[in-house]
Amino acid sequence: MKILYHNPRTGEIRLVPETEDDLWVLYTVISPRDIVIAKTTRDVKFGEGRSRRVPMTLTLRVKSVDFEPFTTRLRIHGIVEEGPERFGVKGSHHTFRIDLGNELTIVKEKWSKPLLEKIMNASKRGLKAIVVALDYDEYAIAMVQEQGVRYVSEGSLGLPGKEDLGYDKVLERELVKLSNTIIDLARRENVNTVIVASPGDLKNKVKEYIKEKNPRIHVYTDTVSIGGRSGVFELLRRDVVREVLKDVSSIEAEKILDEFMRLLVKDEGRIAYGVDDVEHAAKLGAVEELLVLDEVLRSYNVEERLRIEEILAEVDKHRGRVRIVSSKSPAGERLRDLGGIIAILRFKVK
Repeated sequence: MKILYHNPRTGEIRLVPETEDDLWVLYTVISPRDIVIAKTTRDVKFGEGRSRRVPMTLTLRVKSVDFEPFTTRLRIHGIVEEGPERFGVKGSHHTFRIDLGNELTIVKEKWSKPLLEKIMNASKRGLKAIVVALDYDEYAIAMVQEQGVRYVSEGSLGLPGKEDLGYDKVLERELVKLSNTIIDLARRENVNTVIVASPGDLKNKVKEYIKEKNPRIHVYTDTVSIGGRSGVFELLRRDVVREVLKDVSSIEAEKILDEFMRLLVKDEGRIAYGVDDVEHAAKLGAVEELLVLDEVLRSYNVEERLRIEEILAEVDKHRGRVRIVSSKSPAGERLRDLGGIIAILRFKVK
């Protein structure tokens, strides 16, 4: 995210989304009643039966926001508050279609600190990585980013029996092919971080092939018990991934969810879940870690949305940490089953 201008006094931020994650961040922070200003095109009638699309800059009062994860499609729907008078667009409905590289201005009456930090952190981060899990039977390659986990390629190495005289050559050929797939993906996605895991020495061979062909790619290795999607899932819960991707909310959220489930069994008084319980704990200053699903935060029921935002403000006021989790990530699916909002507490509350 490129921040072009920020005025804390007026609540105005002018920015340019540069990655898919940036669009997801905007989807998370833009709410109904916000003001959004952007260049757009609109059908304008010229005489009887003639119309054409005309470029113009409009100011919308937001009614809703739609985003399809892992695409570059962000749609902001609203009512035109300002626009060229000669076209008579004021008061009409319009939709901005925001893509990568499009400049827009967001104006909020009041930015909560967690939402403002979400924008500012996006301007520093843009971090994503390729995660690979393989064994002698199968492999899976996935992209890990702010939106969650996206599987790119998976399959079998197709190795013959170990007694076969050509086994070693086939293994080497398949590992080189896999390494080339990873390198090509890294180039397409502009990624320079790869984490490879396997039960044995396969990960080190893949690392050698990648480094030999592209030394600029940073390759980390770890051990998993199995390849394929199950291996990726196992790897995502390991410290190496959390260290490499410590700023990626989906991974941090998994760690917090694991701790939440541990406390649920061992020390239930140290957790809260559901809006009522979390709100009570937040008002007492007890919340240390808060996870909230983006779907919950983006409720179009104004009363419910304001209640959630007040919880975020209370947690922030008492120096708790807030993480907004994508509903499309594995962590988001787990969080939805828990009501969409959970907290780990500093102390027990009644």
